Amino acid sequence: MRLWPVGLLALLAACRSQADEPKVATSSRQRVAEQGALTELSQVAERPPLNDAHIDWDENAVMRVLGKMASSLEEAEYSHGTLVNERRGIYKFDCSGMVQWVLRKAAPRAAASLAQGLAQRPLARDIQRRIARAPIDSVRSGWRRIARVSELLPGDVIAWVKPPEIDSANTGHTGFVVLPPVLAPGYENAYLVRIADSTRLLHDQDTREGRTGFGFGTILLVADPDSGAPIAYGWVALRWRAFETAIALGRAEG
Repeated sequence: MRLWPVGLLALLAACRSQADEPKVATSSRQRVAEQGALTELSQVAERPPLNDAHIDWDENAVMRVLGKMASSLEEAEYSHGTLVNERRGIYKFDCSGMVQWVLRKAAPRAAASLAQGLAQRPLARDIQRRIARAPIDSVRSGWRRIARVSELLPGDVIAWVKPPEIDSANTGHTGFVVLPPVLAPGYENAYLVRIADSTRLLHDQDTREGRTGFGFGTILLVADPDSGAPIAYGWVALRWRAFETAIALGRAEG
């Protein structure tokens, strides 16, 4: 069993709802970690906003596509089918459908490699696996893997596999970074990350009040204290628990 520093263990265990998770026996160490996490989270209730006004839509090809979507948006909906009318500002797809659509326009080589060898369009799990196989120090099939959460840049892709404790038919989740990550107040290895994605469940500081589909929100990525690699995500940043799972970070370069 791997032993995490108390701060990370607290993030992974914090803010659990009895209605959301099965009742399990809890060790004294876990109880201490959970109590400490609740104290820490209460101290950072005023979480700093990641200001969308600071997004540079001209930074690269991916960001230019996302910027055009944001500026033309009239209608959005989370859907497992893909229906896009750029002229009318209609964007309907799920998370993996959105990532694939954006990459086809911004990085066609990377988009094509996601679908290679698959009988169906790539899902979040497939995107995570493809990025995880990419090299760190070079580009292969249009992808470079980002080793550390702190190295993420706007336009980079985040993809993770659905944790086993989450009851969902989806295979995971994926989206694009739109602002550089910032350290979460009170933590040394947890980062607030502003992302663009397509979802029906809102993130923290989300732009999709009252609707689903394409938009922006803030998530949390917990990094391994030694390697800096992502080990867990928080769907609503610091407002709920973090889930440990396989996460890949990638940069589409072709």
